[in-house]
Formats: sequence, structure tokens, C-alpha cells
Amino acid sequence: MEDSFSVSINTDKLSGSAPLLSVLVVDDEEWTLRTLTHLLSGWNLQVLPAQNLADAFRHLKSGMPDLTIIDAYLGDEDGVAFTGELRRQFPQAGILVISKEDTDALARRAIEAGADHFLSKPVSKSDLRLNMDRLLELRRERAVLFGTNVRHELMNPLFPEILTQSESMGSVLRLVEKVAPRDMSVLVHGESGTGKELVARAIHKLSSRSRCNFVELNCAALPPNLVESELFGHEKGAFTGAIVSRAGKIEQAQGGTLFLDEVGDLPLEIQPKLLRALQEKRITRVGGQGSTECDFRLVCATNHDLVEEVRAGRFREDLFYRVAVFPIKLPPLRERMDDLELLFSHFLRQERTDKLVLSPDALQTMRDYAWPGNVRELRNFVQAVTLLVDSGQVERSNVEAYFGSRLEWGRTLTGESVVSLPLKREVRKLADIEQEEIMFALAENHGNVSDAAKALGMGRATLYKWLKRHDVGCEGTASE
Repeated sequence: MEDSFSVSINTDKLSGSAPLLSVLVVDDEEWTLRTLTHLLSGWNLQVLPAQNLADAFRHLKSGMPDLTIIDAYLGDEDGVAFTGELRRQFPQAGILVISKEDTDALARRAIEAGADHFLSKPVSKSDLRLNMDRLLELRRERAVLFGTNVRHELMNPLFPEILTQSESMGSVLRLVEKVAPRDMSVLVHGESGTGKELVARAIHKLSSRSRCNFVELNCAALPPNLVESELFGHEKGAFTGAIVSRAGKIEQAQGGTLFLDEVGDLPLEIQPKLLRALQEKRITRVGGQGSTECDFRLVCATNHDLVEEVRAGRFREDLFYRVAVFPIKLPPLRERMDDLELLFSHFLRQERTDKLVLSPDALQTMRDYAWPGNVRELRNFVQAVTLLVDSGQVERSNVEAYFGSRLEWGRTLTGESVVSLPLKREVRKLADIEQEEIMFALAENHGNVSDAAKALGMGRATLYKWLKRHDVGCEGTASE
């Protein structure tokens, strides 16, 4: 038939038992969306229409489309950036980008992002049909090429940055999906390296505020005297060095989401000011006279037990009830071992290699390890092992060589016995031991002074003084 795709006649195997191949069409112009839907439906394709990215993500929740047509400009949303994200998560898909802007620069940007083809609007029927034929051919070739290698990464396209097949993380994502549309404060709690920032970004992305900014501030990364200025902004001349007025994070998050990482480290003297901003929806810059209206959603993260922090007097109880309206607890990696191989393969692909495989002994050794640094530690391990292994297979000896004594220490967290250390050794100076442990704690916590101080059982101020006394520079930052 003239209006039938020549390729689609022989591609039933691509969509399994489904009678039609699916096409996700994302375009903010109603007339274009209606026209493309009419043409594609007439060619025996199932059309999934979307006028914005929120609609597109709702369709993606049901699975990967066979083909995708994306407008480069979706109002305030970036269709080309969405193309790149779609390609990373769905490497099999055929993607066509369309736009009224017919420039080589835009076409090049779209192709570099992951599009297979680019067409300028208005799209003719013949051009559309030709490109659909080509995309279906590519789709079939990629299905054979990738086989089942991408099966797990297609499980939850609603959260493209969070890869999981474990029930514990699945429960977390179901909570995220429920709370995201509700404009309430969320507290994400979990150990360092569990992915708290990814969850915060997912909440923002699925919320009604997704078109506005996602602004983050790590409360543990700044000296206490700078947190107020960063959060609330300052006027010119408010303090030495304030040569210009500057908007704070709250103002930058106007209409969007403010993410306070390590909120448990927010200085006590700043907490009532944040509470006032949440209650009154107004802020005053440092050195300012008048107040400014603010509209933002607050999402916080912490690896502290905030209830204990309240009991210890380090966190205000009234602020706790404001930030922890809806708490979400993230499981550590040791409680989601079903994701170990999935994440290992994903990080390998990020390193542009998928030629390494884990031997059964290596995998078992990794499963026995408690992963105190969680997913971040696993990512670091993968980055290192791609340089250490030349044979194409990761052996148990490679795992043991990388972790060394940490392997035995990590096993103590799971209750296994540890091989006794030899008792005969030289006596060491306490100052040497102190310095070694402090530097180790800083390295293990990626320069986060607050986390290192907590691990060492000392106050953050005390550790800052030690660093200054020994002239040790430290960025004091920790990414989630």
C-alpha cells in the first residue's frame, strides 16, 4: 500500500506481541502535533502525543518507544537536551528532531546530542515517510546489536538517572512519584554516596516547578559565616568584600526548587531565618532593609539522624517539622545488592568500555563487601579497575588488590569475622597516628570536613582548627 511503511511489514519482532510500533511525538504546537499524529496513525503506527516534557515522561513510564519525533524548541523547554537524555537511556530508539529553525548549527547540535536525523518544519509527507523508514531500519539493527544488554536500564524511564532493579529502591521511587506533584517539603535521608541529590532532582523534574530553576547549596561545604550570605544574598557593602549586591540561593530558586544538601550542618544561628522564610515566604538580604517575597519548594538531604540532632540541641525542632514534612530514606548499596552488576555495567559504559566482565569469585567478593561509600565508592572502583585490568576479566585478586585492608574492614559492617592483625609492631607517635587518621577520614569523605569530623568523633570547628594549624588545604565539599 502506498501509505504503509515498507519496513514495518517485517518488524513485528521488534515490538514482541504488540500489534503496532510506537512513536513518541513531542511538539508544543497543537496543529503540528495533530498533523503528525494523523499521518503516523494512517501508516499503522501507534502515536504517543506530548505537548511538553511532562507529557513525554508520562508516556515513557510505560516503556521505550520504538521511534521518537522531537521539536527542538518546546516553549521554555529544550528538546535537544531531552534528545541527549533519551539517547543515553534508550540507545535502541530511532530519534528524529524537527524545528522551524533550519540552521546547520542546530542540526549539528541535534545530531551530536543523539538524534539520527534532522528535518526543518513544515515537514512534508514524503520526507517524514522516508525518515520513518530509515529510523525503523536503524531500530531493527540496534535491537540485534544491543540484544538484552540494555534490558535493565529500561525498567523505569520516569527516573532516567536512577538505575535500579531492587525492590528497596523501587519503593523509594514510588514514593518520589507520589510526592513530586505535591508542593510539600521533602527530607531525603541516607548515607553518603546513596544518591540523595539524584532523588532531589527527580522530585523537581516531576513537579509543577520543573520549568524553573533547581538550585542547590551544600550546607557542609561552606564556613558558617558564609552560609547566610549564600542562602539569603547580600547588599553592596554589607561586609568586607561585598562590592556588589548579590541574590542568594533562595532568590535564585524563585518559582523552582531549593535543595539544601547536608541540612543537618546548617549553623544553628541561621536556622530561625530559614524557618521565617518558610513561614512568611519573605527574606531579607544580609545588610538589606526591606524584605523580598520568595516562592520556592524546599527539598533537603542529610546523612545525620535529625531527630538525634534535635535532641542534642543542634537542630531546631520547629525547623525539623518544616523540612521533614515528607521523609524519604534511601537504602545503602549493601541493602540493594540486586543492583550491583547493573551499576557496575552502567559505570563501565560511562568509562566508554563494556569489554570487562566480572568473574564469579570477583562478584562474590564484591557482594561480601559492605560498600560504606555506597554507589559513589562503586563508581570509583569501576574507574580504577578499567585501568588496572588488562585481561578483559576482573578477578577476585583485582578486587582484593584495590580495596586492601578496607575489604576486611568493610566486612565487619556485615557481621563477618576479621582476620586478626599481627601484634608485633613498632610503637608509633600519637601525632603521626592523629595526622594519618585525619587525612584518611578526609579522603574517605571526599574532602567533606563535617563528615570527616563526625567519623573521627570530633567537632567540626576542632577539625577546622587542626587543618589551619597544620596548613592543610581542604575544599570541604561533598557531591551526592
